Amino acid sequence: MMFPDLITAFEIALYLLIVLLFVVTGFLNMKDLQNMRQDKWTRQDSVALILRSLFWAVLLNFLLIGAINAGILLVTVLKAPLSSQTVLAWVLLSLEFLLGVFLLTGVVYGLARWKDWYDLIDAEY
Repeated sequence: MMFPDLITAFEIALYLLIVLLFVVTGFLNMKDLQNMRQDKWTRQDSVALILRSLFWAVLLNFLLIGAINAGILLVTVLKAPLSSQTVLAWVLLSLEFLLGVFLLTGVVYGLARWKDWYDLIDAEY
C-alpha cells in the first residue's frame, strides 16, 4: 500500500527542486542579457524572462508528476484493484492542482508573449 503523505512530500520536493533550478537559470540568463543589452533592458524584460522560466518549470513538473502518478495508478490497479479508488482520488487531486498551476502560468506567459514582452529577449545576438 502506498503512503499518500510520503508521496505528497516527494511531489512537493520535486516541484520545489525543479522550480528552483529553472528560476536560478532564469536569473543567470537575466544577468547575462542585462550585460549584453544594457541600454535597452527594462524591468519588464526581467519579469518576462522569469515568467518564461516559471512556465517551463511548471510544464516539466506537470509532465514528471503526471508520469509518476500514472505509474503509481497502474501499479495499484494491477496489484490491488480494490484499493484503486482511494489512489485514483489522490492522483486526480494532485493532477488537478498541477493542471491549474500550469494553466495559470500558461495564460500569464501567453499574455506576456501577446503583449510583445519577448521582443528584446528573443532578438538575435
